[in-house]
Order: sequence, then structure tokens, then C-alpha cells
Amino acid sequence: MSSRLRKIADRAFSSPEWRTASDALFEASGTTVNAMDFSAGDVFAQGRRCGYCNLVTDVVSPDPVSCFDTCPSPGPGISRVTCRAGLPTLVTPVSYQGRVIAHLVLGGFVTSTRERRRLYESLLSRAGQADAARCAMKALTVVARRNADGCLGMALATAGALVASSAVQISSADSIDELRAFVSAGQNVVSADHLDAEMLGAMAEEAAAIVGGEAAAVLRPVGGQLELVARTPGWRGAVGSRVDAGGTAAGRACQSGRSVVTPGRGSTSTLALPLRLGDKTHGAIEVRIPAAGTPVSHDSVVRLDRFARFMAIALQRDDERRAVERSMMGYHQLNALTSALSSQTDIEGVARLISSVLDKAFTFQVAGLVLTGYGYDRADVTISGQVNPVEIDTVLGDIAGRDVAADPFESRRSVTLQGAIVPDAPIRDEWATLTVELMSGTIDIGYLFVARADGEHYNAQDHALLEGLAAHAGAAFGRAALFGRIRDDYAKTIAALSATLDASERMPSGHSTRVMDYSMLIGEELGLSVEDVEQLRFAGLLHDIGKTGVPHEILLKPSKLSVEELAAVRTHAEFGASIVDQIEFLKSLTPIILHHHERWDGAGYPAGLSGDAIPLLARILAVADAFDAMSGGNAYGKPKAFSAARKELERSAGTQFDPRMVGALLGGLDRMALAGSTGLLAPADMRARPELLA
Repeated sequence: MSSRLRKIADRAFSSPEWRTASDALFEASGTTVNAMDFSAGDVFAQGRRCGYCNLVTDVVSPDPVSCFDTCPSPGPGISRVTCRAGLPTLVTPVSYQGRVIAHLVLGGFVTSTRERRRLYESLLSRAGQADAARCAMKALTVVARRNADGCLGMALATAGALVASSAVQISSADSIDELRAFVSAGQNVVSADHLDAEMLGAMAEEAAAIVGGEAAAVLRPVGGQLELVARTPGWRGAVGSRVDAGGTAAGRACQSGRSVVTPGRGSTSTLALPLRLGDKTHGAIEVRIPAAGTPVSHDSVVRLDRFARFMAIALQRDDERRAVERSMMGYHQLNALTSALSSQTDIEGVARLISSVLDKAFTFQVAGLVLTGYGYDRADVTISGQVNPVEIDTVLGDIAGRDVAADPFESRRSVTLQGAIVPDAPIRDEWATLTVELMSGTIDIGYLFVARADGEHYNAQDHALLEGLAAHAGAAFGRAALFGRIRDDYAKTIAALSATLDASERMPSGHSTRVMDYSMLIGEELGLSVEDVEQLRFAGLLHDIGKTGVPHEILLKPSKLSVEELAAVRTHAEFGASIVDQIEFLKSLTPIILHHHERWDGAGYPAGLSGDAIPLLARILAVADAFDAMSGGNAYGKPKAFSAARKELERSAGTQFDPRMVGALLGGLDRMALAGSTGLLAPADMRARPELLA
């Protein structure tokens, strides 16, 4: 039996519910029932001993070895065997997902008075004490075979329910632990300047915990060797040391691209998984597994494989980050304004700062940047003085080498703080243009440019200054794109986990992702900050994480919920808030998730807040969640047409929902419809902020 199945059985049969059920069965029928593991020769929890057994054997605690001369090999149904004391005993398997994880053993009874007389005579021949034999026989219950089968059937039904509940609880706990591991690793990757041995060592500890390992190490291939770049305290070897790759589990994992298990010294074994992205292997994670933890369950290996891919992302991003930082170091002599680029971690922030620098450092009529790398096709233009739009197209066309009227940029923004776009302004033919390529490492990602039509030209000093600025800007764009990809990878990981929540509740595929999109759309319509919209991004993905604590039979119930079941479902907001509150990186989501089922009129839960007392982002999430539940459908109803969902949302504005949030969502959807979008495609002004798109 796998360690996970054993864990499920241990949890079920050591529960107070099982003890109560077995005690009730004894009180009602005089029979005893115990859950045994015939494969391991033991019992799952301290069980009740038969009274008759006390007289004829020296059994202290029931188990397959002490209760039977030979461990039974029962079939799939109810089997009748005889215990060591000569009593009839019924045995039936307890299964989970088609695999037998325990056997219920019902004993302590006889099926007829004739059988009891036979045992009485046998007891007299053993003990020779008539009084003791008569007392023992009085305590031995006569249970008809059919009634005994019924008793065992009741015990089996209880055991099945407890095993299913135990599996759900363990699965929920594993999912929460996995989420915490990913969030902890993601926080380190996003917040740190670089990954060091200590940080990677902490990630290795998380990896070991996923599969029940006692120690772990991260190794990277260097030529034909493996370098130890991080380890947990229990791992042998010093960070920086190298070993030959051949013959090691990590070496074979790197070479084959698959997990490798090898027996180790003594009672341990080693599990190695490659840290692989696409066709490139960045290293391997090795975990030492104690004998008690083997074999490692398939689910645990799958979780470790997901975590290993995340570690590979972290290593790759760290390489890229270091490359970007190295390219920035040579330009630290630039003035304090340009050095501020190093503190920018998003594309928009870098673009705004570049525009500010151009405005202060150069004389121009048209200036800006064209960004064509990292999947962008955008132009940010700053205007000084009065400029005809045809002139802007001409300058951009020369810079980008294309007809921007026939082949426009996907995103284009003009800033006219010290100028104006005037269609009637005269068109000037003579433009002096200075253009420098934007490079991130060896990648061409666009251009910086300034252009003037005042008869003057740019000199060598202007060119050197623009080149210096372009060098800083290219590195900053690379770093911002890197952080954006890290955030996206991290969000996609959480999105994958949230998809399992949708499936467990029988929600339509993509529910959490759509709630995220609707929430961010409302935030954009309200003009919220990038930070608030980012909060909505993760709150949308994780708003139903608390439902991991609600029994599946309630979440999947097709009919109307009872009062008690509805109360159980409503606990998910508080449970979800308690989960994210334990994770430092997600603490700010706590009030959003806790209060996303409050109502504008105060009739919601869990706190009965009303109006502006409900946190703003929770009011947004409430509207987004409800709209997708109506338009996408759920376990309790079919999806409504968008028009019907809109009308329902409008009817509930001012009672269930904040009217301003309803208006923002519907206004955003209307604007996208006018722009020709279908469904929830991002409009142009959101595409200009790619860091907000998951």
C-alpha cells in the first residue's frame, strides 16, 4: 500500500467518528469491529478486544497476527473465517479508488446457540472452570448470520464515508501546502535582487517537504560535472563543490530529462528531478528519502515536478537578471535622473521615466520610444509645440521602417504636456532625427529617438547622451520584462491551482481566471493604481481557495442546499482569508477574500458589512464573481445570456452590489464591444499595460 493510502486509512480509523461508530455497534449488537491492514500485519488504531478472546488467548491488542493462526486472504465481498479462539469472524475489504486500503473484522459473537454450546465445551476442556466458562458464554452474543452481515454492512458504510472524508482533508491540506510552497518561493524570487545559496536552500527544503524527504540539494551542470549550488542542513558537501555527473541520480536526471530514483546508503533512497524549461535543463533537485517515506506517491512526485519547474524558472530568471544588471553597471556615471531607471520594475514606469528624461535633456518637436521586443509593438510619443499628425506618422515611419498609417502600432500613446497635435498645423519636410537602438543584452527591442524641425541639428554630444540613456533604458526594459514574466509565471502557477478549485466545485472551466479579468477590468475603469489592480489579479484567482475546507459532497450537491450545508459553504470566505493571511506575500488579500460576499445593503456575510464599510476591492470582486457565476453558470444553475446577466446585475445594484462597481463593469464591457472585442478580450488601453494581463 502506498504511503498516501496508508495515511488516508490511518486518519479515517483513528478518528473519533470511527471510535464512536464502533462503540455504538458494540452497545447495540455485542459485536466488535476493527480495521486491520493484512498486508502489513497490523491494526490501524487501538481496537476493542473480544471478551471471549480474553479467556482463551493472551491477546493484548487485536491485530492480524494475534487474532488468527494464519493471516486471512479474504475475497472482494464478505468472507467468513474463524479466529484463533474458534469464533466465527466476518471480514470485508474497505476500498478507495479501486484499491483495498483496509479490512474490517467483525467478531465477538456466535451465530447460534448450538455454536455457543460447542465453544462452551471447548472452553471447559481448556480452562476446566465451569463458572468462568458459563460467565464467558453469557457475555457472548448470539447474532444471526443475516444480522451479522448487516452489522458489518453498517460498519463498512461508516468506514467508506470516513475514508472519503479523510482523502478530501488530506488532499486539501496537500493543496494548501503546495500553494504555500509556491507562494513562498515566488515571494523570494520576485522580491530578491538575486538568488543566493540561502534562498535556493530554502526552496530545496520546500521541495524535500513535498515528498517527505529528510534532506535535499540543488545542483547545476558545469561541463561534465555537477556543482552544488544550494543544500539543506542535512545534506553532505559544501556549496560550490563539484562532483562527476556520471553515476549520480542528478546527473542521470539532467541527461534523461526525467525523474530518477536510486537506492542509497542504509535505508534511504534518492529521488532526483531535472530543473527543466523547454529543451534546456538548468540543473536538478536531489532529495534523500527515508525508508519510512518510500515508495513516494505519484501525487507527491507530480507536485515536486511542478515545484521543480518553478525552481527552473527561478534559476533562468536569475541568470537573465544578472545579465541585465551587468549591462547596467557600466553606466552608473549618468546623472541621478537616468539612474532612477534601476528602481523601475514595470514597462510603464520605464517608459514614463524615459519620456521625462527626453523632455529634460533634448530639444525636439517629436520624441519618444518605439518598443518592438518582448512581444510589444508600441510607440510612446512626446510632443513639444504644435505638430501636425502627418508629421508624427512620418517621423515614426522613418524610425520603425514602415508605413504607420497602413500598418499602425498595436499600441500608441501621445503625451502633449508642452505641445499639441494640431491637424491644421503646417507640415514640415525637413526634420533632423537622432535615433539609437534599444538593446537588452544582444536583443534588439526597439529605438529611442528625438526629432526637430527648427533648422538645428543634433551633435555628437547629443548622440553620446542618447546612447547612454538607451543603454540604461534597454537594461531597464529587460529587467522590467523579466519581472513581468516572473509575475506572469507566478500568476499562471496560482491560476493552475485555482483551476483545481473550479473543478472541485463543478464550476465551468476558467471561472477564477474570468473573475480575475472582470475584477481587473473594473479596477481599470475606476482608474485604480497598478498595485490595486495587481491585488485584484491575485484575489480573483484565489477568491474561492477557502472552499478546499468545504466537503466535496456539499460543493457537488446538484440539489438545493440545506440550512446546515449553506452555513458550511459560507465558511469558505473566512477559511480562505485565514489561508492567505498565513502567507506574508498574500496578507493584503485577506480583507478582499474575507468580505467578497458582503452585500451593499448589509445582508451579506460573514460580517454583515454594508455600503462603504465593505473594502473597495472586495466590492469589486463581489460584482466580478457574481457576473461570471450568472453568465458562466455554476453547479446550481445554467448560464444566462450576457444580456440577462447584465439586467440581473443592474437590478441588484444598490441592494446586493455597489452601483458604482456595477456601472464600471458594464461600462468596460460596452467599451470593448464598441471596439469590436468578443468576450473579455483586452482593449487597447489595457494592452498598453501588459503587466496587468495574466
